[in-house]
Amino acid sequence: MQLFVSLLYYPIYTLGPGIRVCLWLQGCSIKCKNCISKHTWQASEKHLVDIQTLANKINNYPTEKLTISGGEPLDQVENLIHLLNLIRYTKSDILIYTGYILKNFIKQNPLQWEKLRKLVDVIIDGPFIWSKESQYIWKGSDNQKMYILNKKLLNIYKQYKNQTKNKNLQIIEADNEFFLVGIPFQKDSQKIINYLKSKKI
Repeated sequence: MQLFVSLLYYPIYTLGPGIRVCLWLQGCSIKCKNCISKHTWQASEKHLVDIQTLANKINNYPTEKLTISGGEPLDQVENLIHLLNLIRYTKSDILIYTGYILKNFIKQNPLQWEKLRKLVDVIIDGPFIWSKESQYIWKGSDNQKMYILNKKLLNIYKQYKNQTKNKNLQIIEADNEFFLVGIPFQKDSQKIINYLKSKKI
């Protein structure tokens, strides 16, 4: 069994509370306007990774905190569930970003949801909507919502939920490429995109 993967990286400080490992999945059916992660939209065979191999890597990172983003993680929900079953014993804080609206996903995928809800601690849902700016550190647009499924993490995520953006982003290098990690203000993300276009990067 395999997953389409864009990147796996540790440590990450800008996508969830604490020091985390972050998994970005490849492929997105939602394709939000002005998305800053367009490089994760298209999936091909070169992105396929064996799930057991991926799980072994994730389990070996010295953190119990995992963030899964994309791309769109729930486009690969069955295989994602398989991965989560292999890593749940080492990860007690699993945060997933999805562009789907959670209540709609649950209605359309009740069987997958029953499996998923036991394996995930926090879900942040909703598409990125340009012009709906948010001051909060955890979301790119104001329509997005946080669902804390694991009540043991309630205090941690309540504090995180109230944190405002401080313009701190993380630059990482992987596979001879540089990635900007975090959630900028929309106006700042546009400046970054325009700058990179001007430099033809």
